[in-house]
Amino acid sequence: MNAQALPYGPAFGLGVLLPTTLLLLVPLVIAARRAGSVAGAFVVVALWLRYIAGAYHIYMFQPLGGGLSGNALLSIGVIGFGLLFVVRPANLALKWLLPIYALVLLTLFSAALNGDLAGGINASVKYAYLIVILLATFQALRSDPEARFLSWAMVAFLPLLVFQALSLALNLPKGSEDGDGLVWIGGYNHEAAFSVSLMTGFLVGCFAHSAPRAVRVTFLSVVFVAILLAGYRTAILALAPLALAVFLSGLTMGVRREQRAPMAAAAVVAGLLLTSIAIFSYNDRFADLAAFLSDPAGMIKPPRDFDLLERQVMSGRPLIWSSYIYAWADGTPLQHLFGLGPESWVGVFKVYPHNTLVALLYELGWFGIAAMLLLWTAMFAAAAAARGERFKLLAAHFSFFILNMATMPFWQVEGLAFYGLLCGCTIFAARQTRGPPVGAIVPRVRPRREADIASSSRRA
Repeated sequence: MNAQALPYGPAFGLGVLLPTTLLLLVPLVIAARRAGSVAGAFVVVALWLRYIAGAYHIYMFQPLGGGLSGNALLSIGVIGFGLLFVVRPANLALKWLLPIYALVLLTLFSAALNGDLAGGINASVKYAYLIVILLATFQALRSDPEARFLSWAMVAFLPLLVFQALSLALNLPKGSEDGDGLVWIGGYNHEAAFSVSLMTGFLVGCFAHSAPRAVRVTFLSVVFVAILLAGYRTAILALAPLALAVFLSGLTMGVRREQRAPMAAAAVVAGLLLTSIAIFSYNDRFADLAAFLSDPAGMIKPPRDFDLLERQVMSGRPLIWSSYIYAWADGTPLQHLFGLGPESWVGVFKVYPHNTLVALLYELGWFGIAAMLLLWTAMFAAAAAARGERFKLLAAHFSFFILNMATMPFWQVEGLAFYGLLCGCTIFAARQTRGPPVGAIVPRVRPRREADIASSSRRA
């Protein structure tokens, strides 16, 4: 084991990491070969690389070249390969990408306005990662409408599950973020990124319909338990809509059509019961959330006005949000519109904003918030117009929205992978409503001319 340079908890040493990685390479190669397309294989490998790199965080966080960390170089490599060999240039013109392009332009403009082009480029690279994963997922589904590649994509999450199991077997927990217990994150850096990665696995399992039912149910169950063991409250809360949608869909779609109405009613009752049990079980952990929601405006105030108890509510998130909001309010009128610059909080605050909208207000101003809300609205509208999977897609987008309210998936590459996969599936499903599914064989009927009809009549 290796405990050096570990501000958050114990990590595995190379004696565990290397042999485990070699073993995990075997199912990855099989999955990539059977993904069905270059785009599908790219998604599987890109996800696996990110999750395996997380286990090597004490090495991958260090500068490896050009002042960039190993994780940054890996992300740039994935983006470069995706743009050169996977993404079709024509797909870069999809209308659903316009809000993302607006965010990139605002990021670069705000960076130039505040004299920090390096921060703007760094943030833009993350949006490029989102675009590449989104389009690769979309293209994989176009060549494989049955989404068989998603069944093989479940292999990409084995590093998370295997290393978490090893941390349980070797009794290597980590202290939770709020210091009220132990969590199990397999030697990874922090439970936030680890939990968001597992949520991505749950999302993949939701749509991996071509996988054997037993395999799919087992995978979803294991990932669900893994998220609970990771103990990140934001992820547990955000998972609820998607998990409930999967539960309800599983109960109603497995019966004959005439039995679906009573089964749906029973499923709703069962879902409400399970939700009540979960709320009761986690009552202590979510009590401060209820206190905040009872008067959210009263908890957003000058940081100096927070008393000792208020500073501890929701692991100090209201205090963090207030610090950023009031710092933005002290800016110039132009900074109110375009922010203080992407990632300008680094070196100013001890912790990141823990809320995507608060972060955008501080970094990109009102225009940044407008662009992000436009992106979320466009994707939610696409999910609402989707064919077949509408219920689960809407639930997944709602889960992602909740996730953004108390952490920052747009700041984490793991969160960008989640949203890229989700949006790729959403855009594909929305485009399916325009006509026959892509890949379906539509017979071409040649109009019969009058001479052909007359000739047929004579032969008869």
